[in-house]
This record gives sequence, C-alpha cells and structure tokens, in this order.
Amino acid sequence: MSRYRGRYRNGREYDSDISYQEYSNNDIESSYTTDEYFDEQDYGYQDYEYQDSQEYGYQDYEYQDSQEYGYQDYEYQDSQASQEYGYQDYEYQEPQASQEYGYQDYEYQDSQASQEYGYQDYDFQEPQESQEQQESGHQDETKYSFQKSVFQNDQQNHLRERQSRQRRRIREEKRRRRIRRLKIIRAILVGGMLLILAAVIFTVRLIFFQGPIRRKVTVEAGTELDIKDFLRKKNAKAEFVTDISKISLDHVGEQKIVLKVKKKEKKSRLIIQDTVAPKAEAVDGMINVGGELEPRELVTNIKDATDVKCSFKKKPDFSKEGTVSVSVVLTDEGGNTAEVEAKVQVIVDKEAPVIDGVAPLIGFIGEPISYKSAITVTDNCTKNIEVTVDNSQVDTKTEGTYDVFYLAVDGAGNEAEASTTITIKSKPENYITPEEALEEADEILKEITTKDMTLKEKARAIYNWTRTEIGYVNTSEKDSWTNGAHQGFTERSGDCFVFFSTAKALLTQAKIPNLDVVKSDVSESSHFWSLIDCGDGWYHFDTTPRYGGGDDFFMKTDAEILKYSKNHGNSHIFDQSLYPPTPTEASTVE
Repeated sequence: MSRYRGRYRNGREYDSDISYQEYSNNDIESSYTTDEYFDEQDYGYQDYEYQDSQEYGYQDYEYQDSQEYGYQDYEYQDSQASQEYGYQDYEYQEPQASQEYGYQDYEYQDSQASQEYGYQDYDFQEPQESQEQQESGHQDETKYSFQKSVFQNDQQNHLRERQSRQRRRIREEKRRRRIRRLKIIRAILVGGMLLILAAVIFTVRLIFFQGPIRRKVTVEAGTELDIKDFLRKKNAKAEFVTDISKISLDHVGEQKIVLKVKKKEKKSRLIIQDTVAPKAEAVDGMINVGGELEPRELVTNIKDATDVKCSFKKKPDFSKEGTVSVSVVLTDEGGNTAEVEAKVQVIVDKEAPVIDGVAPLIGFIGEPISYKSAITVTDNCTKNIEVTVDNSQVDTKTEGTYDVFYLAVDGAGNEAEASTTITIKSKPENYITPEEALEEADEILKEITTKDMTLKEKARAIYNWTRTEIGYVNTSEKDSWTNGAHQGFTERSGDCFVFFSTAKALLTQAKIPNLDVVKSDVSESSHFWSLIDCGDGWYHFDTTPRYGGGDDFFMKTDAEILKYSKNHGNSHIFDQSLYPPTPTEASTVE
C-alpha cells in the first residue's frame, strides 16, 4: 500500500492530506500464498519463480512485466514520472516550492516574519502580507491539484496492471496443477494396464503352457499313493520312474518323485503331512510307592498314521499311597496332539510278577536260538519287566535236550522264576531260516491287512486267509516250523503243522504275541496250534479246519477248547501247566 502526503501553508499552518485510494491486495496475495503452500506440500517444490524459469523460459514476473509494459520497477517508474510531470517526490517538492513561491518551511517563514515585523505569531501580521500569501498559495494549490490528479490516474493504472498480473499468475498456477494431476492420473492408468496385462499373460501361461506333471503334490500320511495325484489332466498318460514301494508314507517328510511322460522324465515333489490328531484309550495303572511309570504304560490302542510320542502333561507325584489322576499327551509327527486321562493307584507292592509263555523249545545246530520270543511277563504294578535267561547248561553244537531258566524282578523287588527245556536238532534238508519265512509272510500281510487295523482285526484276517487259502493234506515236514510255513506259502497245502507254522509266521510278522501249543496225548495223532494275545489275555488260535462243523477256533478260552476236545476224541488235550491260563470270558477287545 502506497500513501503520498503533501503539505501546504497559507498564512497559517495546516496539513492537507491528499485524497488517495488504498489498494490492498491482501485477498489476492493470501489466495496465492495458499496455493503456493498447497503445491509445496503436494508436488514437492517450494519456489514458483524457479519453476517458471524452468518451464516457461523466464525468471521473474517483475522481469516479464518490464519486458511487456516497458518499465522495470515502480520506484524507477515514479522517478520517471517525476521527470515527466515536474516533480520527484513530495518531500523533495516542498523545499523546491518554498524557493519558487518565497518560502522554505512554515516554521522558517514565521521566524522571518517575526524579525521583519517584530512579532512571532501570524495573528499580528499585516493584512497586506496575508493577502499576498493567500494569492500565492492559491496558485500553488491549483498546480498541486493538477499534479495530484495526474499521479493518481497513473497509480490506478499501475494497480490495475498489477491486479491483472496477479490474476494471470493464479490462472497459470491452476493450469499447471491441472496438468500435474493429469500426468499422475495417466501414470496410474498406465501402471494399472501393465498389471492387468501381466496377470493375463500369467493366466494364459498357467492354462496353456504348463507341463502335465504337478511340481508339488501333498498327501496325508498313511494314504495310498496314486499316479493321478501327480497329473494335471486326468487323461494324461504317465508312469513312475521312482520305486514307489520303497517310499514310506508313514512319516512326515518330503520325497523327490520322477515320472515319465511321453518318453520324457519329469520331476515332482511329494510332501507327506499329518494333520489328524492321534487317538488312544486310557489304561488305569498301579505302582509301588516311590516307583516310576512311563507315559505309554497308561495308554493303549494308539491310532495314528505316523509315530506317536507320549508324555505327561504334568509330572505326577507317586510318593504317597492313594489314587493319582494323570494326563498323558500324545503327539504325532505332524505336531497334532491329544490328551488322555488315566488314574494310577499307588500301593505298597508285595506281589511277584508272573512269567507266561514258557514252553518247550526246539533249536537247530548252527542256528541262533530265541529263548524269549514267546515269553511275556505281567505284574500288578510294573510293566515291561526285563526277563533274565539262564541257558548255561545248553550245548548248541550237540543234539539233545537241555534245561533253561527264567527270572523276572518287578520295581518293588519281587521276583518270579520259571523253567523249560530246549531240544537241539540237526538242520533238516532244505532248511528255511526264520528270516526267509517272515519275508514270505510279509508279502501276504500286505494283501490282507491295513495299518489302521487293530491286533484283533489282523488276527482275524490271518485266521481267515490260512483256513481258506491252504488245502489240507495229511503230510508235512515237522522238523522246523520255518519249513512248514514255507510249504504253506509256496505249495498252499499241508497238514495241521503247516497250518500252524504258516499262521505262526503271519502272527509273528504282524507283531501279535503267540505261543506254540502241542497236543500232549499223541497216542492216536499229533496236533499243533497257538495261543495269541491281542491285548486282553491269551486265547487259543487254531487255523486247521475240521469236519463236522463247530470248528471255529478263533480266540477260544481254555474251557471252550477243552470242551470241544472232550467231544472229539481229545483233539486238543494239552498240559495246562506249561501254558498261561486264558481268561474265563470271551475276548472283548476290538
């Protein structure tokens, strides 16, 4: 805002304020300043003057105005106007006017008048002097009014031009901001179109150009592997190069699989996972005061596709007599868990363990002898008791019959003893080793059993296969059960010894505890069968078929087998002192 003031004295001192117009550009400047701040925050620059110089080739609006309108600065223009209209500045004009019209300053004029007329105040001046000054002042006022009018018009023109420049400047900034927004929108649109194009290319490649074999196949542990799991298209033809039979699906892990498609080998990854939690049944236990229990001793019938570890959720305290509740945590290879609650009775144990499965043994010269393969030990408190065998009297290089002794000690120190005999023989011709017989049994078990079967279900499958797949003929080699089993697997025929031996090999390979039972009265005929334990005690197991009906001998009690024997000429008479007794009730385990 510019303000110009002139002062004039005529006989008395007064200030004459020139009428002027104040032009305030606050609104324009404020709006422009706001736009500048917006652009600084939004588009990352701070100086419009610098941007204009880069984008439009000039450096400053003032410079542009000087080129367009012929002047450079208001101050400079004012000085030019002063030359044109006869003045330079109001302040400077007054001393000049004082020289031209006979005074320099009102204060100074008064002092001169006071010296000339002998007084210091205008009230005492002569009337003639006052009249001259009034006439002179009137002429000066007329000239000054003309100068003021010219200057005001010129100033108004300048202000209008400045306002016009400000409006052009604002419009230019709006245009630049609009251009920037359009550039940003264009960049966004181009980026979006590129992303869509990439997605389309990827989808087309995925659908039309991928190979027929999946790069990764995930299966659940315990399932059977099918080549269709590896094919992208159901009608594609492929075959395994990798021997799938050697890949175990019972453990979590990753395997590399090679397949052949159109005479080309393709690779795939087989990922075996376990996402199903294990299941088990609780078994209440009993323990001596201060004794220790393994978590697995309190669970049974564990079902899971992978190996399961058992642990205590919280370590139990067995230091005092009483009943203790225990939580057993089952964790499989996939990290899935399950809890089973069991109760443990803590007592002062004075009861000795019981040794079962002690029966006469047969061995061959030069062959290893398993003294404990059929031995089991039970105890009211301690499980998995180790049995000590004393075979110091046995000469494995000489034929004959020798004594064998067994000793079992429970956690409380209670002891149990048992004894039997072993007969050492020379190897028969074409002797089959136990390993060979069990390998043959394993091939059959793969056909008739599954991994999720219980021991009792497996025993039933073995019983049915042996009775239906082997024909009865009254001849066999009875010197070795392994030879008898081999005859059953290869010839599919034989007498009761072949039936017994074949079932023995299958039971052993299926990890079902079994004992050899031999008929005690052989005056008329001999006979062989087994005792098996599927989790709830020993039961008779005879796979040899008989005529006349009523010959189902799957898991029979002592009372049931002896009743049949009595009605059929002592067919199953045996020395009960050599074998563990069976339960009095039928098996209830699943």
